Amino acid sequence: MRHAAHRASVIAITLIFAAGATADDWNTGVGGQASRRGFSTEVGPTAREILWSGSLPAIVAQQAVIADDLVVVSRIESFTIPTGTTIIAHELLTGDERWSTQLPYDFPGSSWRSRVTAIRDGQVYATRAGNTNSDYLYALDPEDGDIIWQSDHLINEHSTESLAFTESGDIIVSDSGLLLRIDRIDGSTDWTAPRSCPTSNGCDAAVFGDHVYIWEASVSGPEISVFDANDGSFLYSSGGIGGGIIQQMGLMIGPDGTVYAPRAQNNPLTDFFVALEDTGTALVEKWSIPMGWFPFSSYAVGPDGTVYTYSREDEVLRLDPDTGDILDASVPIPSDGNGRRIAVDAMGKVYLTNGGFSQGRFYAFNAALDLQWSDAITGVHVGGPAVGSGGVVVICGTGTNVRAYHTLHGDANGDDHVNLVDFNAFDSCTTGPGGGASSPCDVFDFNWDDDVDRHDFAIFQRFFTGDTP
Repeated sequence: MRHAAHRASVIAITLIFAAGATADDWNTGVGGQASRRGFSTEVGPTAREILWSGSLPAIVAQQAVIADDLVVVSRIESFTIPTGTTIIAHELLTGDERWSTQLPYDFPGSSWRSRVTAIRDGQVYATRAGNTNSDYLYALDPEDGDIIWQSDHLINEHSTESLAFTESGDIIVSDSGLLLRIDRIDGSTDWTAPRSCPTSNGCDAAVFGDHVYIWEASVSGPEISVFDANDGSFLYSSGGIGGGIIQQMGLMIGPDGTVYAPRAQNNPLTDFFVALEDTGTALVEKWSIPMGWFPFSSYAVGPDGTVYTYSREDEVLRLDPDTGDILDASVPIPSDGNGRRIAVDAMGKVYLTNGGFSQGRFYAFNAALDLQWSDAITGVHVGGPAVGSGGVVVICGTGTNVRAYHTLHGDANGDDHVNLVDFNAFDSCTTGPGGGASSPCDVFDFNWDDDVDRHDFAIFQRFFTGDTP
């Protein structure tokens, strides 16, 4: 394990947590939360600073999940079943291994790889389901990896998918033929409902309030169906969207309940990003725009409600949530693979992995999609980003390449403390909106909007501890 941070930095981050900052977790691999909207209330890194790196070697990367001070990853060391993949838990702030495990091999010849899918409320959720094979869901103890319970029902979740949750923390599983609610306390099945997933890796459910949203197959193309999260009853469907058959991306729900449907099967006649209003009795289209074909990808909504998707020219797009108008576009993002994953932090900064293999890369943009920096991460595929407590961003690649990025925001003099010395520096750098943020004051421009204003001061306060070296 290689540590890029000094012990003082770790102590400083710990002090920030102890000071009462509310931590936000990355509960589920795809989209970070049950709505899949990829937004975190944490403040992510502003520089290419690696807090720690290293994990078990892997030949294929998968996404991390984070809760409190723990990040859990699946590392595919070989394609051998059942022993080739290990679930490993790292301390979020140091990268130290807390535990590692492989799940029981319940169905020889059928059980797939050990894989973490979600974490929430003091339980790590993992399964050997995958490759169209059904298996049990396990709840593991985050302290030692021991099994807390095994689900009563088998699940059939695919390898690039992940669980969702009800508001109370019960688990929503959406496999290829069944929608399930599993009790978080003992793994018993609360309800099941039949469903028809269009194709593998597009079965993920999104949950908002007491509604569960999923793709289903229909004769007029994939459609969105809505179910009641309380009892599993079917409510209504959208009707076919775009025609065709293939659908390998899940849905996303905005903070206002707008349903975002990335419809794509590598066909310009069908591939559109569609926004729909849920009226309570029907799904009504608001707008749609052409979209690129990026299977296994995720999407995001920023703190101002703007929506992030991808163009047919390989750009990241920022859209007006009311009209679908394109507000901003990134430079084209090259890649030799699929599976773009995206996260947006509390200041609107955008973090993106490009799904690549030999061209794998991690990008950081401001809200307007101006590129700030990027970092090569071979084999990143669907391996990130996941945003955890204190704004630590974890990316998974191949080899031993698991990286945690972090910036100690507001540390103007580089002494691993944010105190009155830094406050005085901030005060002298304050310009107000549009006032510029050149060096050395750019250290306080936390949202990369080229000024130091009240928005930046709000973040400075979150990281101010007052301690001295």
